[in-house]
Amino acid sequence: MYKSLMVKGLSTALIGLTIVGCTNEASKQNISKTHNSIVFENVPAPVSVEEKKSILASSKVTINGKSYDIGFHTIARTGQKLPSLDGKTTEIFGMVKDEMGNPLKHKDGTPFVCRTSKDGSGPDHTTLHEKDGNLFAITQFECAPGAIYISKLEKTAQGGLKAVATSHISQASHHGGWVHCAGMKTPWGSHLGSEEYESNAKKLTANNQIEDEDGYYNNTSLFFKDGQLNNSPYYYGWTPEVTITNSKGETSYTKHYTLGRFAHELAYVMPDEKTVYLTDDGTNGALFMFIADKKADLSSGTLYAAKLNQKDATNGGKFDISWINLGHADDASLRRFIDKKPKFFEMFDEVKPQNGKCESGYSSINTSWKHECLKVKPFMDMYASRLESRRYAAIKGATTEFRKKEGITLDKARNTLYIAISRIQYGMEDFMKKGKPESKYDIGGNNDIKLKRNDCGGVYSLALSDGQKDTSGKVIDSNYVTVDFKGEVLGKMHKYPKGDKFEGNKCAVDGLAEPDNLTFIDNSDILIIGEDTGAHQIDYIWAYDVVKKDLTRIFTTPYGSETTSPFWYSNIAGNGYLTTVIQHPFGESDQEKADSEADKESWVGVVGPFPILK
Repeated sequence: MYKSLMVKGLSTALIGLTIVGCTNEASKQNISKTHNSIVFENVPAPVSVEEKKSILASSKVTINGKSYDIGFHTIARTGQKLPSLDGKTTEIFGMVKDEMGNPLKHKDGTPFVCRTSKDGSGPDHTTLHEKDGNLFAITQFECAPGAIYISKLEKTAQGGLKAVATSHISQASHHGGWVHCAGMKTPWGSHLGSEEYESNAKKLTANNQIEDEDGYYNNTSLFFKDGQLNNSPYYYGWTPEVTITNSKGETSYTKHYTLGRFAHELAYVMPDEKTVYLTDDGTNGALFMFIADKKADLSSGTLYAAKLNQKDATNGGKFDISWINLGHADDASLRRFIDKKPKFFEMFDEVKPQNGKCESGYSSINTSWKHECLKVKPFMDMYASRLESRRYAAIKGATTEFRKKEGITLDKARNTLYIAISRIQYGMEDFMKKGKPESKYDIGGNNDIKLKRNDCGGVYSLALSDGQKDTSGKVIDSNYVTVDFKGEVLGKMHKYPKGDKFEGNKCAVDGLAEPDNLTFIDNSDILIIGEDTGAHQIDYIWAYDVVKKDLTRIFTTPYGSETTSPFWYSNIAGNGYLTTVIQHPFGESDQEKADSEADKESWVGVVGPFPILK
């Protein structure tokens, strides 16, 4: 159906990795017992047009001294026709459907397949599952309305995975899906997703559109059978969860409101099955932590927001973290309130700022919606804390200055969390000190973060601890509470001269550019870092040695695409796999370089197969 995929293995020098002692004896023993030495083949930065039109992947990996053949294997591509899981119909992978389960069409009559930036970005996170001897993948699509598909998989002769059937998962019980971004497979085996870029509900107009916004929210009218936008912006911006219930691939679906509403990049569940870290992707966002009441049950719990105290500004900065308790809530109570279609001003009073300040009784905050003076109305705290989590966190004093906070992952052996910051800019700079017009990102806020601008971004490490207390002095019921936030590996802004083979790249090609999703290979030193960038002409996936501080390029994507969804699976049907998605190739740039329209279809696939790592 499609033009053959070009995937090249490159025979270049390998970069070795070593292990050194950690800061405490327990960590040393934990690592020494389970550590795997992993060496990926290095992929040079593409130079030729043909290389830039291709997927280049490491063809070999050396694990504990033994070499293994690996490569990229396609699971499915957007627009691909496959039998449904029940075999009764044919499905188009990525087709968006309405509340009745009928395929959507644009207003111009063309099919609504979530494949390119026309309606969003295409497929994003994919999780792998085994259920009663059957293999499945769940893929969420970053459009509005959003879509989620479950695909039945088979193992190929080369050790890869491919889809042999697929079915659409209905989200009608929660008024449809929304801009599904990153996700993860939870410790209890479900698919935990995200809904990114919530609408500014304060801007809702009398005809139920969002003022000054012609994007995602107004497009959700397509989801409803009457074609009318009679829903609520508070239906979107949450954390969906999908569970496979039987070997046929039937599923249950819900949205969790307890985890808050904001621009969800990712909800990452820790090994205790109760603690969840949540990133807020956008400008002047916050960092959240959720503690569930019960293991493997996200339907009720307490939400926290981070308050940063800067200690240093070098290498991306170093900060202490304290946690502000935003209160307890449960899904059922929140859903009842949301179904009443509340308006923003039912929860908040507002006055206009005067000369950058607010009148007495109103909190001065600066979030994604810039400087505001707000006050929570009586008896509305629980609802405001979840429906307007970022604003509520700022009212309580949390830091809302992060720029494009992206992926999260955990190094279990060292008890270290990693978070990607795609760009260090705007609220993360110190505009108040500079007195520049851009102080709109700081004015009226805390100005907790004061860093030098770095458009290439970086990955931060966060130490974890137990016995921590929130800012009110109450003990936080988790052994996985972050206590600091510091730069680990940063990109470097670099302008290449005219005529250079890397001309057009704005970040050094031997380093990061706008890191996005992350995953850690268990029991090793290897942090996997994907990019979503225009600062590199071609997006890369890196293997970063957290001990030696070395970067090895292991994957590159075609023009105009981004790498999403890297996630490590230590054992799926007897092999390890690294999932990845090549999103909207030729979609953001260089569209004329595609040889055919089929080349523009997104890839969902895996890198592997790896041996099972212990």
